[in-house]
Amino acid sequence: MMALDRATLTRTGAVAILILLLLVLWIGPIGAYVDLVQDGAGEVAQKAALLQRYRALADVGSSDRTEPARTDPALLIPAIPDAQAVALLQETVKSAAAAAQVQIQGLQVLRGEGEGGVPRVAVRIRASGDVGGVGRLLYAIETARPLLYPDNLQIQSQAAAPGAPPSLLQIQLDIAGFKAGTSS
Repeated sequence: MMALDRATLTRTGAVAILILLLLVLWIGPIGAYVDLVQDGAGEVAQKAALLQRYRALADVGSSDRTEPARTDPALLIPAIPDAQAVALLQETVKSAAAAAQVQIQGLQVLRGEGEGGVPRVAVRIRASGDVGGVGRLLYAIETARPLLYPDNLQIQSQAAAPGAPPSLLQIQLDIAGFKAGTSS
């Protein structure tokens, strides 16, 4: 009888140690993992709700646009022949450069590739001026009507001799505008 009680006590003790070990593991790393998974599930639910709101807003926005969006006519170069559009762009750039006290050494007409069915008119200028003049020129181009887009700006400066006044900056800049209507 004693042997049976001792074997039962040993098994009961082993089961108690196993339960205690499982309890320690549950409180420690397993509990932390379960909490992490629950927090992740909460974040996923929040993101799903946000996605649903965005989709609802996108559906409302697309149903409002039954007719094509109309742009302000002052933003585009008028629907005139390409040669006249290039001349208008050249005159706009030349007057902006004169007002900014920047000297234009060269002006090259670039190929007019359109974006989204809107024809583009572009020129590349080579010019020189001081830092203030270049800043004024860029500001004048960016605020011009019709809208003009400066791109591919390259600025170089020549090293001046000690004691000499600073040399002018040499710039190269692409300037583009978009035309209303189709190209001709």
